[in-house]
Amino acid sequence: MRVRLWGVRGSVATPLTSSLLRDKARALLAEATPADLADPAAIDAYLDRSPHSWTYGGNTSCVEIEFADSTFILDAGTGLRGLGLKLKADGRDQRHALHFFFSHFHWDHICGFPYFGPIYTPKRQVDVWSGRSDACELLAAQMSGAHFPVKWQQLASTITCHQLPEDSATEVAGAEIRILPLIHPDKAFGYRITRGGRTVCYLTDTEVSKNPNRVAEAYAAFVEGADVVIVDAMYGFLDYHDHINFGHSTIFNFIDFFREADIGELVIFHHDPMASDPAVTRLCNDAKRYTELVAPGAKWKLSAASEGQEWDLPER
Repeated sequence: MRVRLWGVRGSVATPLTSSLLRDKARALLAEATPADLADPAAIDAYLDRSPHSWTYGGNTSCVEIEFADSTFILDAGTGLRGLGLKLKADGRDQRHALHFFFSHFHWDHICGFPYFGPIYTPKRQVDVWSGRSDACELLAAQMSGAHFPVKWQQLASTITCHQLPEDSATEVAGAEIRILPLIHPDKAFGYRITRGGRTVCYLTDTEVSKNPNRVAEAYAAFVEGADVVIVDAMYGFLDYHDHINFGHSTIFNFIDFFREADIGELVIFHHDPMASDPAVTRLCNDAKRYTELVAPGAKWKLSAASEGQEWDLPER
């Protein structure tokens, strides 16, 4: 199992602006020494270690889980376009079974779907899974009327939608899939995906911060034993109080929930589109300090999601 992040922002795509790019360039130039610029190898080494030479990314939610014979895709935000190009480049668009798993159907989680190359391939089978019975109808809506030039009915592929049960596991391409109802407008579901002794959990979008005590036990039980747990942590602690009822959470509640959980890594995801790269880094650092205070015995790692981040999880 290999997990890759293609889109990590929430609500709306946020391309890096010229102003922010200049800030990064200014910081790089200010910190560079003559030795850092001595030759191409030195420059590359400097860029590799500098926190100013990269970005968390501006694409909306899209997570890839690659197996030997199939590819799972969690949500279809703007990051999906890049994933589609990668699948074409390495041939998986032809040889792999393709399975989408949607947390929900708000625009930022589906708007990449019309730009996914394989849906235009004749006779290509694409399976869509969710906790809803109307997934195909919801996806088709953004490709109807004046919304998109190619209509759902014109797609050359065969797209089959399946509803997942909330109270039992479902086998998909050799993996065990479980879903968890989340706290978000218009229904959302978290995923627990297990195959080859490895497990990934994906819990976005959800507002656990509103009633944390009511959901803590259920969320902790759902992720127990997972290798990677990706959570909606859109806001900092104080920022959340300006966004109550927006349907999103803060990382500090998940740290409280999972302080005794047996998980490998907890990942801050669905970054606020208003948060700069330095702001996301500050949130992650604050979360690490909070973990040291309230969960000093926690064995899991904490990170902030960035495009291109990946985990290689060999079968056990």
